[in-house]
Amino acid sequence: MMLLAGLAMITIGLVGWWSAAAATPNRGAVPAAAPTPPTVPIVGPPAPVAAPATPEQLQLPSLGVDAPVVPVDVEPGGALLVPDDPGVLGWWQAGARPGSGHGTVVVDGHIDTARDGPGAFYHLPALRPGDQVRLRTDRGTQGYVVRAVRSYPKTALPPELFTTDGPPRLALVTCGGSFDQHTRQYADNVVAYAVPG
Repeated sequence: MMLLAGLAMITIGLVGWWSAAAATPNRGAVPAAAPTPPTVPIVGPPAPVAAPATPEQLQLPSLGVDAPVVPVDVEPGGALLVPDDPGVLGWWQAGARPGSGHGTVVVDGHIDTARDGPGAFYHLPALRPGDQVRLRTDRGTQGYVVRAVRSYPKTALPPELFTTDGPPRLALVTCGGSFDQHTRQYADNVVAYAVPG
């Protein structure tokens, strides 16, 4: 429970390059995090599922993003770590793996930093349903399609964002909303949800 509470408060210390980072429009329908019971019995063998993989590179063609991905953990207090380099993204290695056939693969990154300016996810709030995502792994490339973009107060990230069961999906997380010059933090997190496709 402490882990989920900490993860729900992803804190990314940033500078406010995006001073007009006002509200992110909520677009699309968030893909389900829990399995929906089948209405008819499943007959025959299950569809083959690709072997679980480790993310290495993420591409968002519509935004011109092509960034390396490294594994990240959580801090002792429970906050999800973000790579120091704003050009590098972090994959929550205790979460789901691409190709596992279930759960949410969580990738986070900076929107900007004081030292380096805009990060790899600077334009993440501009993603739209239907945009493509390519996640290169140690076992090949997994394609995803964006289904929704949502903005949540940092204290209200949905715990199901970090589920390791349910249908497979990808969540891309960064900061957004207004920037507090005193605390040097953004008020919100922006999450883009995508499904394999």
